[in-house]
Amino acid sequence: MAFTAAEAAAACGGVHYGPDTDAARQWRCDSREVRGGDGFAAIRGAKTDGHLYIKQAAEQGAAVILAEREGLERAGVNPNDFPAVSLIVTERRTEEALALIAAEYLRRVTPKTIAITGSVGKTTTRELTTAAIASKRRVHGAVRSFNTIIGCALTALSMPEDTEVLVLELGTNHFGEIAEMVKYFPPETVVITEVVPAHLEGFGSVEGVLRAKLEICGSSKLSKIIYNYDNSLLRDVMSHNYDNVIKTGVGYGGGADLSIESCAVALGEGGPATSVSCRFEGTEYAFTAPLFGRQHAYNICFAIAAAMDCGVSAEDAAAGFASMKQLGGRGLCRRAAGGWVIDEAYNANPASMKAAVQNAEEAAHSLGLKKTAALAGMRELGESAAKYHRDILSMLSGFDSVFLLGAEWAECGAPLAPNMRLCGSLDEMTGLVVKDGLDGRLVLVKGSNSYGLKKVVSALTER
Repeated sequence: MAFTAAEAAAACGGVHYGPDTDAARQWRCDSREVRGGDGFAAIRGAKTDGHLYIKQAAEQGAAVILAEREGLERAGVNPNDFPAVSLIVTERRTEEALALIAAEYLRRVTPKTIAITGSVGKTTTRELTTAAIASKRRVHGAVRSFNTIIGCALTALSMPEDTEVLVLELGTNHFGEIAEMVKYFPPETVVITEVVPAHLEGFGSVEGVLRAKLEICGSSKLSKIIYNYDNSLLRDVMSHNYDNVIKTGVGYGGGADLSIESCAVALGEGGPATSVSCRFEGTEYAFTAPLFGRQHAYNICFAIAAAMDCGVSAEDAAAGFASMKQLGGRGLCRRAAGGWVIDEAYNANPASMKAAVQNAEEAAHSLGLKKTAALAGMRELGESAAKYHRDILSMLSGFDSVFLLGAEWAECGAPLAPNMRLCGSLDEMTGLVVKDGLDGRLVLVKGSNSYGLKKVVSALTER
């Protein structure tokens, strides 16, 4: 089943030039990432314009290029400049055209679509779900955190034409974003992992976060909702709404459809392991995944509910978990120089920061190690930012060393304890953490991704 560039152009109301090659392939939005045979979508961003890099993408082997007619004119590019490239020219914004093209390809492939959203745990749940289903079905998911409308389009266009299950991740920082994604990529099954304070500058309150996440339930194909039963906001909404679909509540609380009975976390020479015992539809199950932290009990069980809905047995799902690798930046545990580094550098909000601190304390205690925390600020928390940063500082008295980066800590109004030091730059933090040493220590590294704490992780683990 070929989906050609000419058909893709028709799907977005555009015009096709050049050879009529396959439009379903790996697509890029950054010309520096283009490899031979890739598609390139020229997108106007806040800092630069992808149309300025069309020539570079073509020279690097792009087979298909999607561009705006006005963008080509601004960049001085003629549609006939690259006769070997299949060019789709649209009058729309490139991101809208890309979504329309991906939606048409999705309609042709017709996989069962699962979409995952939530304030925390989206990517981990997506990876777990994909791993569990892959043991039995042809499943396709994003290769990284593609949780925008552009990311979903890239994921859909890269799926093989024989895909049976597509797993998408939907993120948001403003109202209407998820609603737009489900319009183009309507899921049958949705997973809502959690609703907690995050992106409050866009949503105003946790009730606003709830409203934004529930946009996922506006899917025209919705048949099943898997959600966090222990979240009172979600539990209340689900008890009074969506009576025409199947709802599966996951949690420790009595009344959960999939009940978490126990969770144990271990960290040893073989890496981390989170083991969960649960009960679903009258049967007890046990699962283990190479993840670090009790919060992953929910993510594992969300994935189990989604996998079983796809006809995957518990045994096959467990085998899928066993084949997983740790996820970089999301609790990745690395053994180095006689100690452990817990890499949580990808992102942070109050709930995930609290969980990371608690997990690090428990692991360090069980291993008899000293504890160091290198923490950057949590962004997009609006007027509540000071309170949430004070709350985290109050949890750190048991750490031997705490290194802080970001104005959020300085502006939260809490005095720093003797074990804490506010760093003026990423370089200063990196130097101090390395000097503090790893031998006999567990070092937690966590903060909003924009602070670049991957540099601290690299300095500790690549020496």
